[in-house]
Amino acid sequence: MSAYIAVIRLINSLSSSEKRSFKLFSGKHKGHSEYIGLFDLICANTIPNTDRRNAVAADFKKKFPGSSIDHTARYLIKLITDLLIRTKIEKDNEFKMWHSLLRVKILQERSLPEESYRELKKIRETAANLQNYPVQYIALREELNFVSEQRYYGITDQYIIDMQMMARETLRMMHSIEEHYSLYELLQYRLMRLGKAASEESRKKLDDLLLSEVSLVTGKIRNTFESRKLHLLFQSFYFIYTGDYSSAVRCFYDLNRLFEQYPQLHGHPPVDYFSALEGVLDSLRSIRHFDEMFYYVDKLRVISNEGVPDYFRGLIDKTITLYTLAAMLGKGEYNKAVEFIEALPESVFSSYQIVNDEKQAELCFYCSLVYYHRKMYKKAHKYLFNVLNDYSNFSQQPIYKAIRLLNMIIHYTLKDMTYLESDIRAYRRWTKIAGLSKTATAIVKTLLHHPGTKTRHVNAAFLKKLSPALDTISKDRYERQILKYFDFIAWIRDNVR
Repeated sequence: MSAYIAVIRLINSLSSSEKRSFKLFSGKHKGHSEYIGLFDLICANTIPNTDRRNAVAADFKKKFPGSSIDHTARYLIKLITDLLIRTKIEKDNEFKMWHSLLRVKILQERSLPEESYRELKKIRETAANLQNYPVQYIALREELNFVSEQRYYGITDQYIIDMQMMARETLRMMHSIEEHYSLYELLQYRLMRLGKAASEESRKKLDDLLLSEVSLVTGKIRNTFESRKLHLLFQSFYFIYTGDYSSAVRCFYDLNRLFEQYPQLHGHPPVDYFSALEGVLDSLRSIRHFDEMFYYVDKLRVISNEGVPDYFRGLIDKTITLYTLAAMLGKGEYNKAVEFIEALPESVFSSYQIVNDEKQAELCFYCSLVYYHRKMYKKAHKYLFNVLNDYSNFSQQPIYKAIRLLNMIIHYTLKDMTYLESDIRAYRRWTKIAGLSKTATAIVKTLLHHPGTKTRHVNAAFLKKLSPALDTISKDRYERQILKYFDFIAWIRDNVR
């Protein structure tokens, strides 16, 4: 990513108050008008597409012909992040602790050991309360260094031993957490890069990680918030990506209770708590417990109203929207869903640059599905168009497969058979290596059968022949990864008559 693209994303994530703060801050730097000019140009344009970005770049070159836009963008990124760090120090305890450690260094350099020692004790107490083991260890080590430099004046033998034991215990905790993270990251890598487990054989390839994680949990390390959180995240992630959604829901319920027990450890913004709630919602959607979803959607709204940064609020609002639509669709409330979509602010869709592509794709899919159910097919296709044109970042995810299948169904319904057959050929080429999923195979067979042009007798024979495969798909937990978005099996049964 070029520095120019990066600074666009960064500026688009700023709130109005943060932009005002930067303008006030930049007023002190009169000699660098280029970066202020670039900041103003980007703020004046939402930069939603390549053409607009190119237009801003051309305007910058015209206004500052002797300046490099990438060099200016890098300097602008530095200034903005410096300002954001200063703001975070005032609100975020973790930032405050790291900043205090830098203050300790300055006090030590200026020969003020007593002041630095007092600061270290406060840091250590805060780190212990927040279970921040890296900061806690650094503070302990600096305290031991301090008493050593003071030649242990007024220090007892027991004090030294206690401090050393605390330092060793902290290192053991850090080592255990690192081991847990290593297993969790390997699990994520295998599932994100190699795709979700699509068979019992592929699931067995994850068993070595599962056994190692169980061994780690049953060890003698202290049961802390971080270790319990990682254990539940690992277990829930494993169950989701192997299709065991009921077990995943139980893990996420436990994870949610754990977070609610420790509100002081949520962080600012509470990224981990948000991920836990999203995991619960994803699992409830997968097992079709739609009524229960609204309770956890309301919990997301509570987070959104707790003074989180605007960029994070945008992510939460998009998540609230897509799961609200999923629940409405699951309950068959199509008219209500249309009213909900049409009342949405444009920002829910336009905040594309500050959320991941997969979430944007899910939102567009559900909007399309709502209009499909209302028989507004051209409007349904409009929501899929942009996603289908830019899918490189999530093409291996089930949502992309669901989008491709829904797109085919829409074109079939519109009787656009030329496009449909072309799209099926393209989809088969795309899946040539991994192969079509069972759901996709059944949909493609049905579309190529053209049930709308066949007699009832012919369709009945076709459905009878296909029914064993449909029954298998319905019971296959690996196929749920696509079926959680839309019941394609029910669509086949309803349309082959």
